Amino acid sequence: MRIESSFRDLSALLQGSASTSKPASIPISEKMTSQEKGLEQATANSEDAINLANTAEGALNSISEDLGRMRELAVQAKNGILSDEDRGIIQEEINGLKSGINDALQNTEFNSIKLFDGFNGNVQTGPNEGQGREMVIENTSIESLGIAEFDVTGDFDIEDIDNAIEQVSEARSDLGSQTNGLESNVRFNEIARENTLSSRSNAIGDDFEKSIMELRQAQLQQEIQNQTQLLKQEKEEDKLNVFG
Repeated sequence: MRIESSFRDLSALLQGSASTSKPASIPISEKMTSQEKGLEQATANSEDAINLANTAEGALNSISEDLGRMRELAVQAKNGILSDEDRGIIQEEINGLKSGINDALQNTEFNSIKLFDGFNGNVQTGPNEGQGREMVIENTSIESLGIAEFDVTGDFDIEDIDNAIEQVSEARSDLGSQTNGLESNVRFNEIARENTLSSRSNAIGDDFEKSIMELRQAQLQQEIQNQTQLLKQEKEEDKLNVFG
């Protein structure tokens, strides 16, 4: 059928097999196809890295909430009217919070990568050599946060919790900056990919436009034939009804 033939011609052009009437367009189209595919993969790479950052951010958000509760308990424990038993009960909750923070730092993973063991990797965010972005997550533990030995049943300093909260806040801010940069890469790649596809169509040129026009004409002719056939069939049925 003519429609099938038009589809084949159009498909061949979209695959970069330009008409032999324009052999010079073939290498241009192939290069643009390669660039377009590279931009598509670079976008996928950036999106994977954003997901990694979001995973780490989710863990840090939970840790930040736990530290906030620890600080609240530490302030409560500073109350001079509390007994040693009261402080012991408070410390039990603090120990539970520390355990949760430790679990989050040790077990948060993305694609089997333990994120808080210290992550440093290059993300290929563009289609060409040298178009990458370094992504870093600092090694973090309850020891590095300074809360491993925090205990309100003895001498303690609320500033130890404040320092841990500040560290987590800085880590979250850094992740936010990296995520913003990756999102910018995604937007740039999408625009570049659209422009490349447009340029590729121009490189194919008149052959592409001709194939589109032929396809539309074939579809219109097919539609007219279908309508004519339908009207003919209805007339035949009317005759049968009249003489039946």
